[in-house]
Amino acid sequence: MESDPLNDKRRLKYHTQPKAFADKVLDKKRDTASGESADAAGAEKPTPENGPDSSVSDATTSAAEQVSTEGVATEQKPPAPQDNAPVEHAKPKERGYRANPISGEDQALTKVWMETENDVEEGDLEGKEDAEAKTAYEAAFKANSDKFRHYKHHHFSGKWSTYSEDKDDGKKDEEWFIPSPPNLEESDPEYLCAMCRQIDFAVLLTQRGVTGNNEPGPCVIELPALPGALEQSNCSFCTLLRRSLESRCTPDQLRAQASKEERDQRMRLTPLDDGPDYALRLEVDLGDAVPRVVVQMLASEESALPLQGQLVSPDTADMGRLSSWIQTCEDHHDDEGPTSPVVPVSSESSTLRVIDVQEKRVVSVTSPCRYACLSYVWGNQTGTQLTAESRGILEAVGGLSHESIHLGQTLQDAIKVTRDIGLPYLWIDALCIIQDDEEDKSDIISRMGAIYGNAIVTIVAATNTTPSDGLPGVSAVPRSQAQVVQKMQGITLTAAFHDARLPYHELEKSVWNSRAWTFQERQLSRRSVYFTNSQMHFRCPHEVVFEDTVPGLLTDKRPTELVDHSKFHGKIYALMNNIWSDPTQTRFPNKTFYIHGLGSESVSMMASDTTIPAPIYRAEPVPAHRDGTLRIEGETIWKAYTDAVNMYTQRKMSRQTDALLAFYGVGDLVAQGVNTAFWHGLPEFNFDAALLWYPREPLTRRTHEGASPSWSWAAWEGHTSYRGRGWYNAITRHPVNVAKWYQYKSQRDLIYEFIVKDPKPSPSEIADYAFRTARQPAVVRLVDPSVLYHLKKNDGWIVHRDTDRNEHYYTHEAYPSLRFTYPASLPSESLIPRASPSGTLYFVARHVPAHLINISSTKHDPIAHTDPFLQICLDTSETRREWEHIIYHQGYRAGFLARHAELSPDKKYALVAMSRDTIPSIAPPLGGWDAYWDLNPRLAQYYGIYEWDWGEENERMTELGPFDRDEPYRGWGYENGDPKWDAVRFGGPFMFDVYNVLLVEWKEGEDGGWWERVGVGKVNVFAFGHAKPEEGMIMLA
Repeated sequence: MESDPLNDKRRLKYHTQPKAFADKVLDKKRDTASGESADAAGAEKPTPENGPDSSVSDATTSAAEQVSTEGVATEQKPPAPQDNAPVEHAKPKERGYRANPISGEDQALTKVWMETENDVEEGDLEGKEDAEAKTAYEAAFKANSDKFRHYKHHHFSGKWSTYSEDKDDGKKDEEWFIPSPPNLEESDPEYLCAMCRQIDFAVLLTQRGVTGNNEPGPCVIELPALPGALEQSNCSFCTLLRRSLESRCTPDQLRAQASKEERDQRMRLTPLDDGPDYALRLEVDLGDAVPRVVVQMLASEESALPLQGQLVSPDTADMGRLSSWIQTCEDHHDDEGPTSPVVPVSSESSTLRVIDVQEKRVVSVTSPCRYACLSYVWGNQTGTQLTAESRGILEAVGGLSHESIHLGQTLQDAIKVTRDIGLPYLWIDALCIIQDDEEDKSDIISRMGAIYGNAIVTIVAATNTTPSDGLPGVSAVPRSQAQVVQKMQGITLTAAFHDARLPYHELEKSVWNSRAWTFQERQLSRRSVYFTNSQMHFRCPHEVVFEDTVPGLLTDKRPTELVDHSKFHGKIYALMNNIWSDPTQTRFPNKTFYIHGLGSESVSMMASDTTIPAPIYRAEPVPAHRDGTLRIEGETIWKAYTDAVNMYTQRKMSRQTDALLAFYGVGDLVAQGVNTAFWHGLPEFNFDAALLWYPREPLTRRTHEGASPSWSWAAWEGHTSYRGRGWYNAITRHPVNVAKWYQYKSQRDLIYEFIVKDPKPSPSEIADYAFRTARQPAVVRLVDPSVLYHLKKNDGWIVHRDTDRNEHYYTHEAYPSLRFTYPASLPSESLIPRASPSGTLYFVARHVPAHLINISSTKHDPIAHTDPFLQICLDTSETRREWEHIIYHQGYRAGFLARHAELSPDKKYALVAMSRDTIPSIAPPLGGWDAYWDLNPRLAQYYGIYEWDWGEENERMTELGPFDRDEPYRGWGYENGDPKWDAVRFGGPFMFDVYNVLLVEWKEGEDGGWWERVGVGKVNVFAFGHAKPEEGMIMLA
């Protein structure tokens, strides 16, 4: 932990001299990076206290031909975006897309590292931790192996038998194995088939630490799949599984599993242990085609352990249970918790319009008060709404029962639930917002975070497609899914409706969960109760409760997060191939893999020269947060924001004008009280990175009046997301922003600044200045990077090292309990607007023209520095999606691009460098842990602005290549979005080896031109440099 990262003035040769670093990667001749010290030139540099000197400012502003430091800017609203012209070039026939077997989501849930031996240096904390972890791992593996050898290991292949090596006398049967079970008649309700009858299910559900039959370690019983689990059978356990699967799977899923080859028909029984205060459960994994089944022992009336099963009425939701859940949470839980809403509960008085459920009318009350909210799907809403006309009737006592008022069954049921659990008020948007009053609507939308966050509970109609569907288990709406209960071996077992470690399938696949407005309602609610077709499901900041499971509310226990071993094991060889072909690991031609799940076995992949040592790579899965809610605890607010955008943009909305309105509350949720702002959905606290969103499907431009500018994801309909950091523990960097930002100043802004400046001007001076300024155009002014990027010293920000994920993060006492990827504005600091009132961004950046090509018909040019442009390849490939393209320079691969608009050869395009970034690599870092941790994000940003990209010529990063290469390399295999490039031509990977770029298209109107964003990507920094970039002002609208 460092209290002041900017006090460290050491020049990190490894980072500031990439030529030496690249030599090490390419030639494999040097053991350490070398090079001239960055201080050797002796040039005087600006310090973080003083900000940039005049030479930096002059260099920047001279590049901006359209404006100066006090340049004129004609602030005009560009015309509404028009549909893009169709592509006029001939494209090869489209081929099917073969997805990379290891997706970005898979990488984020996998820890990968290269094992090092005898290289723990003095002070190398990370190396010591690795060595200690390795020792602990080996000791645990030995202890488990010793225990494993004391038992026989039974397997089933038509009949039960043991492996040949288990014939020795003195070995015991596994604790769960029944040597001589009773053989009941098939007509007996507790009958078990030949395989099931020799498994003691009571032992698996009551006895901890039992031994599996497949490998040392936690108990896993691997068996051939039960045919009775997929077909008709009188076996009680098979019937339990089959009935559970039939209620949760489509016929196609069941057929897919049943049609697998016999060798792939495997079943794994795994006891789930949440600790001594909780009942054991049994996970049954039949393969990827069908969901896991979680089996519980039914709790008895005399005693019940948390996580045991309990009976659920098929007709009626138990309001007594719901009331007790809410009461227990209020009595025993703090307001804060792992999933607390980030919108703080307000204690300030305000007026809130609600429904009085006793008087059956709409009233205005002073909040805070005790009320519930309803979250539901409007669908084709035809029921009564609050309007200027209906207001009089609805506000009268008994108004909701008036003959002219028509309420959908869902609204009626929500009123009943609210009354049954003892709450006096209910908030429903259709009845508590005056629908034909724009001012009232705007006011309440701006308060959505507080409305849902302050509610005692949110009632969620999770099964609805219209307001007339009702809440299952309330009034006349029955539950369509029955609980599965079977008796066997003298005990009663139930199949849980849901595996709490996974997203709730009834919720995630519902129409309710597909709508944009319900996203923020879900995220903002402190407590929620979901009415599904099977049961009630309750969530609070400390607990997740299901009607079919005994709760453990007082112990403050949330479900154990799933480590998906089954999915991990199914991708082991794809994982090894991914590591084998990783461009950051090509310096090791041979590799050995010790992968979690292979036990002590290893797999080696060797190149032609087998005498070269093969380093050892290890990999293991990590727990996954999969419950559909934003995670705050242990994450940065930037991660919360990117997750929110990823989830929100998959939602649908009836009115495209709601794109930002329905995200309004999420902004409050993500910000958590931080001094920030959102410009068209993008946060001020990490605005540069927020510009770099990626399309995940073909997008459609929103063209309505007031639509967001092209640089915002809110301007485009469709799924967007942000690139992850690769492996869970990848070696990577926070991007270094390299654009020089300008702030738009209107005449009013200029006059205000003149009035408040020191010394104070006289009234006559103010009048004269206002007269002259009002008759001049607006201007844009260069923003001091040291202020914009918080490069001042001693401001209280503390940088930490997350050695589990290998990433830096920041904290500040002004924002307790929050994590940041980079320092943000403090409460006392003024925010610097990036966007003008019309949504235009002004910044100076390096940019390169982009030409459209078909690489199959384009000849490469090996002569260096010939073409002052980059090439975007329009050829399709089965390893890329239709909107993904490769960037070339002179026919040599240089980067990767994702477009979100059609490209046309008669349009003008450019690639604009926004920030320096790093290709994620596998731990440990090549330059050593000390160098990796010492260069924290703020220090790197300082060097990036004042030396690497915008410094004097002798301070900038040395440009590599292009190196001689006659034929470009074409065999790239699977794509994952990283900018693979021709390393022989442009040099190998090193820190900050790529630019994050925006693809922009030139637009012209009556009063001038501007750029619009049409794509995003990454380009090797040296390939970008060889294309002879120019520096200039970018007006991005």
